[in-house]
Order: sequence, then C-alpha cells, then structure tokens
Amino acid sequence: MGALGALFGVAFLSILSCGRAQSCANMDNSDACVWAITTNGKKYSFNLASPIKDHPHGILSEDGFYKVTVKTGAAAELQETTYWFQLCEHMKFNFNPPLCQSCEECGGPDHCGETCSALQASSYPGYSVCTTLGYPGSISYSLIKADKPDYGVRVKMSSCNLNLKPNCSLSILVQCDRSGVKEPDKVTKITTGTCDYEAILMHPAGCPSVTSVSKGGWGWFGSLLFMLILGFVVYMAVGVAYRVSVLRVSGLEAIPNLDTWRTLPSKIQLVVEYLISQCMGIYHRFTEPSYMRANG
Repeated sequence: MGALGALFGVAFLSILSCGRAQSCANMDNSDACVWAITTNGKKYSFNLASPIKDHPHGILSEDGFYKVTVKTGAAAELQETTYWFQLCEHMKFNFNPPLCQSCEECGGPDHCGETCSALQASSYPGYSVCTTLGYPGSISYSLIKADKPDYGVRVKMSSCNLNLKPNCSLSILVQCDRSGVKEPDKVTKITTGTCDYEAILMHPAGCPSVTSVSKGGWGWFGSLLFMLILGFVVYMAVGVAYRVSVLRVSGLEAIPNLDTWRTLPSKIQLVVEYLISQCMGIYHRFTEPSYMRANG
C-alpha cells in the first residue's frame, strides 16, 4: 500500500511539474525584450530584439543559445557547470544540445533545453543534472545602475516554481557597448546558498534610445512669462503702497504712472498700424507688375 501511494505521489509531482513548466512557458510575452523607463525627465527605451547594425537579430544569439562553462574544484574532483540561455525567446538547438537528467521542466530528455530560456547543467562523473533557471514568459527588467540609465539593462529570467523547490533565476546584465559584443565568460551566484545567478553580456543592444523627453513643467518661455508677470505685480503693489501711504492719494490716482497706462492702448494701436503699413508696402513692391514700376 505504501509503495502504491509513493508511486501515485511521484506521478502527481511529475504531472504538476510539467504543468508548471508549460504554464510558465506559455505566459503572454508579446513585449519580450521591449522595456522602457522614465527617469530624470527622459524616457529610456530598450528594444533588445530589434535589428541593429551587424546584428540583424538584435541581442538574440544566431546559434539559438549562449553557452558559458565554469569549472570548479581541484583536478581530481573537477566539476564542470554549463549555463545555457537565450534572451527574448526559447532556446533552439541545431547542434550540441544539453544531455542531462532531470530536464522534464525544459523539454524532457529528447528535447532538453527547448522549452525554457535558461538552463544549468552540472556535470558529475558519468552523468549531468539539469536545473531550469528561467522561461521567456517570466522575464523582468530593471536598470543595472539606477543613476545611469544608459549603462544598460538587467534581464532576469526565473523558473516560476510554485514553492515546491527554490525559485531559481538567471539575470543577464546587458551592458551598453557600441564597439561590439563580448559574451559572458563567467557566471556569478548572487547570494550564497541560492540558485540565483547573473552574468554580464556586453552588446550594442544594451544601449537605450531616448524616445521622448518629458514636456511637463513651464519650460523656459513659461518661466520667463511668469517672472515678467510677477515683476509687474510687485511693481504695481509697491507703487500703489507708496502713493497711498506717502503721497496720500486714493482711487485711480494711486496707480503708478497712470498717464502711461491710459495712453498705452493708443500707442499699441499706432505700432500695429505702422507694422501693417510697412508689410503692405513690401507686399505691393513685390507683387505689382514690373512695367508699372518702370513707368512710374
């Protein structure tokens, strides 16, 4: 009875594991590798999969995957760990696929690595064990340096585990480098005792574009207009206070330079009429027939 219960338990966990991987892999990912953030009045946009010069597929590896191998331990007990990943989509293997056990969450033994975007393969004498680190539908983004948006973007892929075991992740720090591509040569564990890792990928796709600048606020013209209005209000207030308290006048006479303000509309009218006459003179000069000018 106990053996039968254990068998059912293993079968249930296997079905749940496959369902978890499938649901995470099928998450809506229509904006994969497209992310923008607004900071300091500017909008920085990252479109990692967009074609750029010398890189028609953007940051996507043309092999279908990136591969980083890390060797640890002494020569007698050398352990090799391989990290496979692809940004923006699932990995594709036309050659050299991962060959390891425990790959049910990422394609199974016959298609290992083809349903996830990040995989860890730890090699032991005679066999390898795979751990899924991320799916395309689990991607999250953040700036590598909050105070330097143009430095690059952190792309984090997680394994979406439902607390049955630690939720692993692989973060790729895509640093802006317009001179070319430098693939990761090492993978670092973020926190001791966890399965969260990060690697640095230098690529032109990590350079953001400033797609818009915030137009909020007054702007220079609005600020100038505000200062002029404020200066006029202060001038009027001080002038009225002075004339009322010192000169002992009241009513309209308390307004400073009253005669100037009374004649201002007529002066503006004269200026407008002068400008109109000048413009009409120029217009007639260029539109009247040349023979009329010659006869005149």
